[in-house]
Amino acid sequence: VICSQSEEYNSRQELCNGTNEGPILRNPGNHDKGRTPRLPTSADVEFCLSLTQYETGSMDRMANFSFRNTLEGFASPSTAISNVSQSGLHNALHIYMNGSMSQVQGSANDPVFIPHHAFVDSIYEQWLRRHKPLREVYPEANAPIGHNREYYMVPFIPLYRNGEFFISSKELGYDYEYLLEPASPFQAFFIPYLEQARQIWPWLVGAGVIGAIISMTISGLIKLGTRKKKRTSEETQPLLMEGENYQHITYQSHL
Repeated sequence: VICSQSEEYNSRQELCNGTNEGPILRNPGNHDKGRTPRLPTSADVEFCLSLTQYETGSMDRMANFSFRNTLEGFASPSTAISNVSQSGLHNALHIYMNGSMSQVQGSANDPVFIPHHAFVDSIYEQWLRRHKPLREVYPEANAPIGHNREYYMVPFIPLYRNGEFFISSKELGYDYEYLLEPASPFQAFFIPYLEQARQIWPWLVGAGVIGAIISMTISGLIKLGTRKKKRTSEETQPLLMEGENYQHITYQSHL
């Protein structure tokens, strides 16, 4: 685990160098039940998705009826009322894992972090598709440092503003398999064949290129052989042909 002891590094006024951090820690289920009584349910997710407002005030933990705050886990997943003493939805799994995932500084080092946040992102994607908010809905001011709409996301390169990602993943060039729209019967029939073609197309292209090279080589050899044969035939013809009558031909010039 890298840099999970931020307070210790701060007290020593040193930068984290990743040494002496120890292995990834997990003790799932043996967490503080008072803070996280249970893991989220599908009903919790559906209630969160039903919230129509992305943000209802300052972008902080005290926001009520805020989709963002409820999904993040600082508001109740059944009432959308802020309750910082408990952790719901996104935060719930971090607490439940009771280890490296429960520490903000080192949680991303646990491989569970990736699928967990991918699923949270897919919930956000569902909300965007359902409510289709305008970019202006994303807070322009009063957000935590670096989170206002026109602020750049750091430390990522190239630079993008927060508001530029307040759009569907389809516009960003990716999608979630379980969110794909059902295919029509026509598409369903051809999709397996298209998938097979996608897998073998490099071989087909390679075979086509090799076939073209072989065809050009054979064609070139045939043309070369034909040209050589024609030239040889012309060179072996006699100057005087037997069928011609040379009796009336004279080589004397008229004076």
